[in-house]
Amino acid sequence: MNKNVLLIISVFIAVTIFFVACDKELDTPPLKVVDPNKVLEIKDLYQIQADSGDSYVFTDDYMLYATVVMDDATGNIYKEAYLQDSTGGINLYKLSSAGATKEGDLIRLNLNGAEIKNYSGKMELIFSNILDFGKSMIVQQNNLSLEPFVISVTDLFTGEYDCELVTLTGVQFIAADTAKTYATLGGTSSQNRTLEDCDGQTVLVRSSDYSDFAGDTLPAGMGNITGIATKYQYTGGDIVWQLIVRTPDEVLLDGPRCGSK
Repeated sequence: MNKNVLLIISVFIAVTIFFVACDKELDTPPLKVVDPNKVLEIKDLYQIQADSGDSYVFTDDYMLYATVVMDDATGNIYKEAYLQDSTGGINLYKLSSAGATKEGDLIRLNLNGAEIKNYSGKMELIFSNILDFGKSMIVQQNNLSLEPFVISVTDLFTGEYDCELVTLTGVQFIAADTAKTYATLGGTSSQNRTLEDCDGQTVLVRSSDYSDFAGDTLPAGMGNITGIATKYQYTGGDIVWQLIVRTPDEVLLDGPRCGSK
């Protein structure tokens, strides 16, 4: 066969393969675009739960963008996280494994299948099945640092900072607790320690026996403490406010105690 004919045939085959490949690429489904009408904020989750009267389970692809303000790296919480956006905070519960989220991650959550539930006063976003991290939860950005709300104990009692990162000012552990540790080293539960301000108003600091700092002695001075504000509501309606510490490095109680001269 003539060399020119062979060259023409070869070029024709190469061009055909190229266009077939391009056609296959063009046939690939485009990435799914998030419907802006199905993007929710944390305040919307609170309202949906309130309107439902108990709990609510999503059956459609609604999206939530929020930043992880507490992860389970220190063991003070386990397979859960606390999320926050510009409208509020919420507890993300039943993660697939410890370390599944990282403090400072901005994540997008597909809420399909998730349940919003008021657990004794604390709002939880519960995934009963293991999260598909390639679909249900996607990290959008790393190392975002949200500044805590700097508040007093009185401010905490207003309920405006539920499940959010706060810094309580002008507080100290009660005298009876200053010889104790955060929790019980080697224990299997969680412990409460009591903070007070100079007016005698109290807040519990709740720490897990499994936390890295369970055996650390509580500081005896007065100052500021940073953590996640939560509450527990008893059946009778009484509310107890609690603070969950992320790390003892954020417990800065080294000043003179109330009433000291």
